[in-house]
Amino acid sequence: MIPSLDFTRPLSLYIHIPFCSAKCDYCAFYSITDRDNMSLYLDTLEKELEAVVEEWKRPFHTIYLGGGNPGIVPASRLIGLLEKASRYGNAEEVTVELNPENVVTSVDALLPHVSRISVGIQSLNERTLKMLGRNASRESAVRALEKLSYLGINFNADIITAVPGETIEEGLADIRDVASYNPSHISLYCLTFEENTPLIARTAPIGEEKEAEFLKASWSELARLGYEHYEISAFARPGRRSLHNQVYWNLGQYIGLGAAAESSLGYRDIVSARDRESVEEYVAGPEFDAVRLTRDEAEEEFILLSLRTSDGIDKSLYRERFGYDFDSRYGERIALLDKGWFVSDGERFFLTEEGMLLLDRIILDLVMAI
Repeated sequence: MIPSLDFTRPLSLYIHIPFCSAKCDYCAFYSITDRDNMSLYLDTLEKELEAVVEEWKRPFHTIYLGGGNPGIVPASRLIGLLEKASRYGNAEEVTVELNPENVVTSVDALLPHVSRISVGIQSLNERTLKMLGRNASRESAVRALEKLSYLGINFNADIITAVPGETIEEGLADIRDVASYNPSHISLYCLTFEENTPLIARTAPIGEEKEAEFLKASWSELARLGYEHYEISAFARPGRRSLHNQVYWNLGQYIGLGAAAESSLGYRDIVSARDRESVEEYVAGPEFDAVRLTRDEAEEEFILLSLRTSDGIDKSLYRERFGYDFDSRYGERIALLDKGWFVSDGERFFLTEEGMLLLDRIILDLVMAI
């Protein structure tokens, strides 16, 4: 059933719950508000998961339930999925995404089965929430943060910055307010304007230069608060990095189950796969649409993902995976870059924070060597 699964490598699991009570104006991920098929969808998901578990027959490295909003699914159904996924042993990390309004109602039941909660705060400013089209309030977000802080659970809080109408100081206030509840991890994103979303129809981005100002100030504030900047949008207390997200950034092996969920399988020979595109198609029968990446495509993906992280590219790992000497392959392109954008030594090539602000440009420059 699983295309090109490498049984010699760890495998992580992503389970997609696409249902939401309301869709945010900026959201371009596959999610729906119609819950008529939710029970049938979960039944189908359980059957597909059963088949994967029985083919793998060992513990998953990490497990992540995302959405959408898994919190609108009865906790008993989520627990059933997690128990099935853990039949052959416990994962090193189990994460469930919850919207703020679902934390108080769901987290107590989930707590024995998870090691991390990811909560989409986005902002504690009512005006910013309105601009984002969020179906959430400052009050519900604060209640969620208070609950998670009281429980002492390892949790991640998402924040969106560089929102039209927001000042840099308001963005920093969001960071300070959220950090006061001591999340182990903060994900900070610039607001992205996606095609065919309500947001792009009613307002415009603030511009790259202004976004860079927001990011520089935000990164500095997060460092002051004791958060390690280990990926372009990810900040963690020491020892509290997200194991699951590091699988993505290291081009590790993971399988995604559910409508529009994506997978990356293999190591040197990589297959990119996607489950059925909609809930309707999925309940009619799960099926992977798989594409085998060329060596150049896999290398480009590796470069793109690795340079998002503060660890960057491990040169010996690069040679093992792709068969080339990194410095020989990319040295001429790197020599054209500003010296303040990167660090390159015998072991690694990684970007400074100044370089991270120019990530897309630097990647484009480098992949011209492929």
